[in-house]
Amino acid sequence: MEAALRSATTVLVVEDNADAREIFALTLNAHGYRVIEAEDGEAGLERLHAEKVDVIVTDLRMPRMDGFEMASLIKQNDAYSHIPIVVLTATPLADKAAMLKQFAVLLLKPCSAADLLDAVDKVAGYC
Repeated sequence: MEAALRSATTVLVVEDNADAREIFALTLNAHGYRVIEAEDGEAGLERLHAEKVDVIVTDLRMPRMDGFEMASLIKQNDAYSHIPIVVLTATPLADKAAMLKQFAVLLLKPCSAADLLDAVDKVAGYC
């Protein structure tokens, strides 16, 4: 995939673990994506309202506002409901099947850089 094509795509990475957030951002940046970051769901919504976002990558378990609540609010808002959301989680999800329908892709942590990139490429329409 050409980095020039990806450079037109902004990915919002929402993750409370600073090290994980940095790794995700560096991975996507290294392949041409423009990345903005937020440390939890509340900050993610603030960034979403402030900037044009094409794809969201989020954790589920975060302080203040978790990924489920953030995704639910996004999907209820006509201005943002079209934005695909990739979820990364280490949380067992067997009892949350209905709630997972709001996510375009589910990746279990730890996931490889290639898996993250493939998921973002897929929802961004690059593969």
